[in-house]
Formats: sequence, structure tokens, C-alpha cells
Amino acid sequence: MTDSLRRLNRAMLAALALVALALGYWGLVRRGSLEARDDNPRRVLEEQRIQRGQILDRHGTPLTTAEVEAESRVVTREYPYPAVAPVVGYYSLQYGVGGIEAAYDDLLRGNTALTPGERLLNQWLHRSQAGGDIRLTIDLGVQQAVQAALAGHKGAAVVLRVPDGEVLAIGSQPTFDPNTLGENWDSLAADDAAPLLNRATQGLYQPGTALQSIVLGAALNTGLLTPSQPWQGDLSVVVGGGTLPCVGATEGVDTIAQAYLQACPAPFQAIGRQLNARRLGAALTDFGLLDAPAFSLPTAAPDLSIPPEEMDAALTAIGQSELTVSPLQMAMVAGAMANQGRVPALRLVEATRTPGKAWRLETASGNPRGTISPESIEEVDSLMRRAVMSGDARGAALPDHLVYGHTGLALAGPEGSLNAWFIGFVRLDSQRAVAVAVLIEDIRDPQEASTAAEIGGQALLAALEADL
Repeated sequence: MTDSLRRLNRAMLAALALVALALGYWGLVRRGSLEARDDNPRRVLEEQRIQRGQILDRHGTPLTTAEVEAESRVVTREYPYPAVAPVVGYYSLQYGVGGIEAAYDDLLRGNTALTPGERLLNQWLHRSQAGGDIRLTIDLGVQQAVQAALAGHKGAAVVLRVPDGEVLAIGSQPTFDPNTLGENWDSLAADDAAPLLNRATQGLYQPGTALQSIVLGAALNTGLLTPSQPWQGDLSVVVGGGTLPCVGATEGVDTIAQAYLQACPAPFQAIGRQLNARRLGAALTDFGLLDAPAFSLPTAAPDLSIPPEEMDAALTAIGQSELTVSPLQMAMVAGAMANQGRVPALRLVEATRTPGKAWRLETASGNPRGTISPESIEEVDSLMRRAVMSGDARGAALPDHLVYGHTGLALAGPEGSLNAWFIGFVRLDSQRAVAVAVLIEDIRDPQEASTAAEIGGQALLAALEADL
């Protein structure tokens, strides 16, 4: 009997030892991998209880809110203004994060404010984690106006203030509603129109004749020509089986200035040959068109198979070579035209704060850079003013305000489809201005380029009426 009890006791001790070893293995050795599993209920519940910080516009208007369920303490992230989706992005347990929600995820979750010990203590005490806040340079009113103006089109727009480079609006259409992201994800992801893509910062398009301000400025800077130089020859250009036309009427286009006012490509092919690929490539570099802009949101840059100094200068000068640009980059070009030739460093996040702390101002992304001389910029600006008064950019004109602008067309694909561009600016005072770039995809009639100018004018008007 005693021997039987002893054997039973040894068996129980051995079983307990095995259980202890298993618990130690899974609780200590493999703890990290268990906690990291997506199907870990505890991890999911902790994530649902995180009180993400707020994202605010420049005036302190909340662009995100939260609803907390009293009993479970589960937090639901809400977006009261879907028009800011191209900037704010989305937060989803199932589909991740996008936009500013992704770029500042650690701050918004509260990870940056906690030590490892504090994070572990929160887990033991089942305390909800609280995140920090972000204040953007975005103006909600301007953002809503830009998105409304773009509605019904495929395209993008960026509005920024110079010289400080503060981005007031980033429009992208078609877009999505982050409040219904989960129920619509499959259709959004499968949509050929790519509503989840931020066209303003990540879309790359051939610039076409919207590049003329840079080309003309570089030519003036090197003394190759004057705007009054005569032109006798073709005005439109055949490229790859398609025709790149002028934007405006061609009657009376007999000088370089007139070719610019109607965005006619052929004269600028000749200017490109005069400049040569090296000088043209240097100008593109100075204006920041060969690199992805330093910015708080993901940006894109052209993937060139050959260096810019080896590209066909005639095709590059009319924006139909390998060079592609984003609307954000073209907004920086417009900003340089309004800023005596200096490309502004961009700023989207104005300030951040961790829980219980004061706001901390954020610096601009990148550094300002010079391009061409103020004298050359002044000559281009005078033509941009004439283009709004009586040229290709008349659609951007505003009562009681001097608007400077230029439109352009680019061959976009088969069957003669075109993209339309507008870049422009209006001065707030002697030191400050608001600049805009607009892209409209897939137009059929060159006259539809006026739509880009009209949207640009509406965006500038919204900025003029805002409290800047």
C-alpha cells in the first residue's frame, strides 16, 4: 500500500513538474510570440481600449473623435469630417493605418510617452493606454472647399502658404470615408479608380506644358532668349502617335510670350534644345522635381532609367519624357514662383503633445532651396498674371484679387486622353502668398483644361477667405 502511494506521489510530482515546465516555456520563453499573435484576445482587447490622441486642424478643430463604450471601455475611432481623409487617413484594427494616422501612429497610440515599465504596469492593472495629440497646418474650411471643387473628377490639388511652406489643403478624388472603411474595404481595394491612393502626394504624372514656367525661367536665367522673341513655326507637337495641343486659341501666337500664354508646346521644344539636357536637368533638380519631397506623408519620385542630363531635352521641355511629377511637387513649383524663386520647405504638422505635456512645435520637412534669379522669376510671374487676365488660365480669375497662373496639358495614354494642370498663386500681403497646384485626369477636349484653372481659383479663394 505504501509503495503504491509513493509511486502515485512520484507520478503526481512528475506531472506537476511537466506542467511547471510548460507554463514556464510558454509564459517566459514564448511569451513575446504569443502576445504578438493577431488572434490573441487579450491583445485585441487592449488595442480596442487604447484612447488614441486627437488630430486637430490649424485652428484646433478636432478632425478625429472617439466614442467609449461604458462597460467594456472599447473605443471607436470616428471621423467627423470625411473631406480630410486624404490627409488624416484611417485607423482600423483589421486593415491597419494610413495617412497621418500611420505616420504618427506611435505618438497617437501613446507609445512614445511610456517607458517599458509603465507599459507593463498598464497591462497588469488593465489600464487603458492614452495617446498624444497632433495639430496640423491644414485649414478645415480650405480642405473642404478643395475636396468639393474636385468632386466628380479624378485628380488632386495642393494648397500651401509661402514662404513658410505650411500646407493648407491636400485634395484627392475619388476618395473614401474612413468611418465606413471596414464595410467598404473590398470594393475600395478593387476599385480601378484607386480611391485609397493619395494622388496629391503619391500620384506621378507627366507634367506636359505645365513645365513651361520652369523651362522659360531657366532660359531667361541663362540669357538664351527674351519673352518677346518671335516664333514662326508649328505650335502643337506629335508625341508617340498622339498630338499635344495648345490649351488656348492659337491666333496671334507669334512670340515666345504668346506661346506661353496659350501653353503651346512646339516653341518650348526649341527652347529645350537650346538649353540642352544638362542645363534643363539642373533646373529640374533645383525645383525639386527629381526627388521625393521631404514630407510628413509618403511621397513619390520618378524612376528614371537614364540620368536627366542624358534625357531628350526637346521631350523633357514639353513634359513628355520619362520625367513624372506629383501635384505636391508642382505646388512647390508654384510656391517658388510666388517666393522670388525659392522653393519652400513643406510643413504639415504644426505641433505635437504627449499626454499631460505642453504643445511642442514641429519644424518644416526638408530645407528651402533656391532656383533661378528673382529677375527671371519676375518676368515669368508677369506672364502668369497675363495668362489669368487674357490667356490660358482665365478660369482662375477672382474679383478684387490679382491671380497669377498657368495651365498645361500632358498626353496621358491611349486614344488621345489628356491630363490638365494648373499652377498659380495669389498674394496675401507683401511677404506672404498662397500657392496651388491642380491636376485633372483623363480629359478629352483641350478646352477642358479650364476646369483645372477654375478649381485652382476656387482653392485660392477659399484660402483668401480663411483666417490665416
